[in-house]
Amino acid sequence: MYPLLTINKQKIIANTKEIVTRAALKGINITAVTKVTGGNAEIAQALLDGGVTALGDSRIINLKKLAHLPCEKWLIRIPMPSEVNQTVAYSNLSLNSEIKTIRLLNEAAKTMGRTHSILYMLDLGDLREGLFIGDGQPAAPEIEALISDSWQKLDENLREIKTMEHIRLRGIGTNATCVGATIPTPDSFTAFFKVKKMLEEKYEIPCEIISGGNSSAYYLIENDTFPEQINNLRLGEVILFGRESAYFKCYDYLHQDAFILDVEIVELQDKPTFPIGEIGKNAFEEIPDFEDKGIRRRAICGLGRQDTDTDHLFPLDAGITIEGSSSDHLVIDVTDANTTYEVGDIISLRCDYVGALHAATSAYVDKIVIS
Repeated sequence: MYPLLTINKQKIIANTKEIVTRAALKGINITAVTKVTGGNAEIAQALLDGGVTALGDSRIINLKKLAHLPCEKWLIRIPMPSEVNQTVAYSNLSLNSEIKTIRLLNEAAKTMGRTHSILYMLDLGDLREGLFIGDGQPAAPEIEALISDSWQKLDENLREIKTMEHIRLRGIGTNATCVGATIPTPDSFTAFFKVKKMLEEKYEIPCEIISGGNSSAYYLIENDTFPEQINNLRLGEVILFGRESAYFKCYDYLHQDAFILDVEIVELQDKPTFPIGEIGKNAFEEIPDFEDKGIRRRAICGLGRQDTDTDHLFPLDAGITIEGSSSDHLVIDVTDANTTYEVGDIISLRCDYVGALHAATSAYVDKIVIS
């Protein structure tokens, strides 16, 4: 059935091997992130086959799907207090910043007779999760005051965490380019490494894992400026789509086409390219912009914004272009196509990270993993 998302397992294995090899030369372990595929077990196994030893996901429901796989599993979104029992049950390690939640995890782990590992998350300026400590560079007085308060809070929290019998603090983590779109640089980790030193010297806690971010930090490996103290990255996009997420550079040794979305043509007709009548807002309360290109051959396909973000799909046929979409329809100009299309034919579209993220988790898109 269509729309159909085809995921190429061999290309993902090949990408994983390339990245794991390059990262290992810098002393970096990779935690592969599975959330794009909704915790698909076949793809998770492909990542393991490619050489990673840990998997990370932001949803407990996805980690449940991976429970049978013989590897360490990380919950990479801050746990909700309401899900601490499941967090301990289905993940070996979780990323945390709230002492209240860490206390609850300690109690949950005690009840289950387990020890649960955590990374303490630090916000260097991207303004998503983590205790805000800034990047270690001079800042405005009010920000410096906030940072000072954070260091006091960190000291108090670490002192308490060290007394918890069922929590193991294995290190620290940070993130970038997700909310604030801050790009990690060698200098942006100054405060981060100060916390590492504090853990090891003041609290005598070995900082086993220093997780320096996501695919936006991968470019630092490529340009040989990766800070030597970082020994872990949590990578999804660059493995699955062959593109880092700081400058969106694609690497020629990686596949960018592991995710292909096939859509079926339900109508094929010649139409004007400029609407007739007064133009207002469309179904998404947008005022669209049109260019009058005259009469063109248009294919309407059975896919829409309810299925994926159609701005993140790219036709494999270089002669066609996506002209627009509604909730359930995708309009494609096939006038200059390299193929003569008919109603019922299939058009193939390459997905980037955003396109695949939505398509892979949509109940309206069928999925298949191929070798």
